[in-house]
Amino acid sequence: MKMTKKEFSLGIFIFFLATLFLIYEMAIQVSPSVMTKELMKDFSIDAAALGWMASVYYYSYTAMQIPAGLLFDRFGPRTLLTTAALFCAFGILFFSLTKSIYPAAVGRFLMGIGSSFAFIGVLVVASRWFDKKLFPTFVGITQFTASFGAIVGETPLAKAVQLYGWRDLMWGLMIAGFVLVLLYIIFLRDHPRHEFADGSSHEHSILSHLKRVMQKGQSWFCAIYAFTGWGPIIMFAALWGVPYLATRFGLSAFHASFGTMMMWLGCGLSSPFVGFLSSKIKRRKPILVIGSLVGLLCFSSLLFFSNLSFIGICVLLFFSGVGTSAHIITFALVRDNNHPEIVGTSIGFNNMAVVIGGAILQPIGGFILNRYWDGVSLVHGVPIYPLHGYQMSLSLIPLLYLIGFLVSLFFIKETYCKNTFSEEKK
Repeated sequence: MKMTKKEFSLGIFIFFLATLFLIYEMAIQVSPSVMTKELMKDFSIDAAALGWMASVYYYSYTAMQIPAGLLFDRFGPRTLLTTAALFCAFGILFFSLTKSIYPAAVGRFLMGIGSSFAFIGVLVVASRWFDKKLFPTFVGITQFTASFGAIVGETPLAKAVQLYGWRDLMWGLMIAGFVLVLLYIIFLRDHPRHEFADGSSHEHSILSHLKRVMQKGQSWFCAIYAFTGWGPIIMFAALWGVPYLATRFGLSAFHASFGTMMMWLGCGLSSPFVGFLSSKIKRRKPILVIGSLVGLLCFSSLLFFSNLSFIGICVLLFFSGVGTSAHIITFALVRDNNHPEIVGTSIGFNNMAVVIGGAILQPIGGFILNRYWDGVSLVHGVPIYPLHGYQMSLSLIPLLYLIGFLVSLFFIKETYCKNTFSEEKK
């Protein structure tokens, strides 16, 4: 049944409500990056411990991606997003009250559980409320929203930490979470007024849904690209970028956070265009290949060239983010390659690959940094890491871009923007 203009307008409003949680989730996801020194000082920990504590968020987030996708295939966004916002608010409350790293990690774990529903929820809303031809564009808008949330979590939060302290900042984020809960209870709806019908069926078990997704080789190749595409953001912009830029180029905390913000900005601004362009040219692969190549060249330049101006740094980080935005096409690919009834599961599987980088790359980065620390260099109890330690740690990022380039060039198949689920048994 075709949507009326009134239902389309309502769909836009519902989509907007869902994106508010995504903005919120991204802000709390990257918030440790602007309070690294404060957290290390208050908890008396080093970079390895901080990397582990921050990454606990991604352990629960990653583990919940497939269950979240399965739950969205069974239940509506209203119930799940409301519950998810509650988890985030209580996790932030727990995190803000503790004075020890282990309870803080529990708070990050709860935040990760709630946040795991955000990105999938927005895409499920888009798939339920709008024509499938618009899906890649809405994926792009969703990624723009996520990047905007991360931008909110960078420079503005860095300023708030300076003015009010990190604990008061977290209290403000907690209150915002409860406001979202009220908005969702009052306004959020699962689908248009007429009975929702996308070909979904509950005849299959949730395990059969997951099996159908995982049996496809293209699901795995898309997941590998998604991991390598988002990994640079997770490792650099979400945690280690600010201290690296300060150490490498002598930038202040504010200017360093502004530089990392440019990476989010490049990803966010280009994402809607990438989704629109893919639908316009009816191709997926060229965008993936070019995106990885652009990211590889720009970030390698940032890592290995020392005589860079602040403007040059910002330009390279902006286009590194542009290259990263190509990973959103993998969500269109998994929709192309799977039946509409398992869209939530397929999106959850792919998004699990996106966020698992936080659980793997952030602690690895901290471990490598610690290997190069002399064990004695401290300022106000905070370890001071050498430049070559940061360079060795962040050299993983060009490798990620390179792997994405090779996977997209040789292993991912072009779908020409057509759904291929009718060929599942071939």
